[in-house]
Amino acid sequence: MILTIPLSKSQAVSTATLEAINKNTMNTWDGQGMTLDMFGNYVQHDKYHVTPITYGQTEPFILNIHYAKRMPSITHAYGLFEENKLVGVITYGSPPSPTLSASIAGETNKHLVLELNRLVLKNNKKNEASVLVSASFKLLPKPKIIVSFADEEKGHMGTIYQATNFIYTGSTTNETEFIDKDGNDFHYRNIGHLQKNNALNVSLVKVRKNEHLINRVDVALFLKEYKGGFKNKELDLMFGTKDTAAHWFRTDKGFSFPSIDNWQKLKGILEFPDVYDEVMADYELVPSRQEIIDALGLREKKIKPKHRYVYFVGNKTARKQLKKEFRYEAKAYPKKESQEHYL
Repeated sequence: MILTIPLSKSQAVSTATLEAINKNTMNTWDGQGMTLDMFGNYVQHDKYHVTPITYGQTEPFILNIHYAKRMPSITHAYGLFEENKLVGVITYGSPPSPTLSASIAGETNKHLVLELNRLVLKNNKKNEASVLVSASFKLLPKPKIIVSFADEEKGHMGTIYQATNFIYTGSTTNETEFIDKDGNDFHYRNIGHLQKNNALNVSLVKVRKNEHLINRVDVALFLKEYKGGFKNKELDLMFGTKDTAAHWFRTDKGFSFPSIDNWQKLKGILEFPDVYDEVMADYELVPSRQEIIDALGLREKKIKPKHRYVYFVGNKTARKQLKKEFRYEAKAYPKKESQEHYL
């Protein structure tokens, strides 16, 4: 039996319901008495127990203690109780974008990806974070691929992830974030929400359907092979751009894809074959991201990259298979500089 707790405000689960579910499924973790969870796992830690909690129970922790002061997408939430007092919460939800899920697990397994998006402790006592994280894994439906981020901008390096044996996959490439007219942070996910219904009635633009699946280095090397004697400035003149063409041939973080239309024009100039046309020329029309940014008066500010960690939850066979299809390379942990556990 897999326990799924609806956690939207309109579907809040009552304490009595949770108690009944926990009693019937043994889907609780109790450090007082070596309790068995529904997958046959035993864990123990004095004084604490971990159990599913409601959306409402997470709000005081997330809105009053966590630095973001913002409720994330929540599909699973668990509480750390010390002598029946709620002292910590951990929440899981949909990743910021479908492309992130696919980039981690591929198209086949992207539906298994969950983001550990909040871990908040009231007192932050020793071992509380690792107790809550490891116990919550035992209560999640399985298999799952957990991704989470340590925000270096807030002084976090991912100490808790390292303590609980997550795989470190490097830093994000995002170097900026948005702030609104009043100087408040504006999460980029909100732009996606506005694109879905085109609430601001902006123009439609061409966007590649599967750009996140394309190996950038392969494309850059492919274009270099057919570049011949063309200079970057010469290509910029042909396309009416400035300092743009050079980025199409770079194999580092400075690479950028030619637009849909520029790809077709570049193909005519460099006379390369149709090898990448299936993905490079396949597009859909979506509301313009840039026009939304302009309409809202959003500004960018420089930020430090976030550290990305991944963990596989499931039995030995499932974990082995998921790791086999894992798209990132495991890297050495970054230096531990922060002992705080507010994610």
